Parts: sequence; structure tokens; C-alpha cells
Amino acid sequence: MGDVPLDMISVVDLGPAVVSILKSPACYKGKDIGLSAGKLTVEEYAKIMSSVTKEIIKDAKILPDQYEEQGGVHGMAGMFRFYMMRPNRDVELTHKLNPKVSNFQQWMEKNKEAFKS
Repeated sequence: MGDVPLDMISVVDLGPAVVSILKSPACYKGKDIGLSAGKLTVEEYAKIMSSVTKEIIKDAKILPDQYEEQGGVHGMAGMFRFYMMRPNRDVELTHKLNPKVSNFQQWMEKNKEAFKS
């Protein structure tokens, strides 16, 4: 993925944002809304994960084509290609719609038990 920032949002944080949209239909009717709690590179995500889990986690630095060639799931490679196109996700709007949205560091801290070896 290189230095392409990848959007993230916890599924737990999606509901309140959607409720905010549904409560103000006139503001959002007919609009595409890309939600994101934050944008980090894979290297930045790995650094946060390493810090929280106390495990060494590194960016694999592999391109989608290489991922597929090594037996990776085709759908995942397609997702990587999509993110390399830098889809329009609005962090500021997401935080307006759900002021309690977690950033990745906060999410990792809340969910660190799921990442135990």
C-alpha cells in the first residue's frame, strides 16, 4: 500500500453516525457519504498495533498483484487496489455525525484482548 492512507472506522461507531444522518434527511438526501474515523498508512497502523500488543507487527510492503501471486484472496487484493485509488471518505463529517467515534489507537486499546497471541 505504500504511503496511501487507509480509512478506518469501527463498526460500533457506524450506527450512531447513520442515526445522525437519518435524523437529518434534508441535509443528506441524495449525497454520497464516506465515513472514516481516521486515515493512516499501513506502517502507522502497524506501529500502533505493535505499541498496544507489545508484539512486532510490520508492514508487509506487498503490492496487490504480488499478494495474489502468493496465494492471497482475490477479493482482498481488489480491496487493496480500491484503497490505492484513495476513495473519498470524510473524517471531519464522521466526527460531526458521531462525536464519540474512536480513532485507531483508542480502538486498539479497547480491543487489545482480541489480539493476544
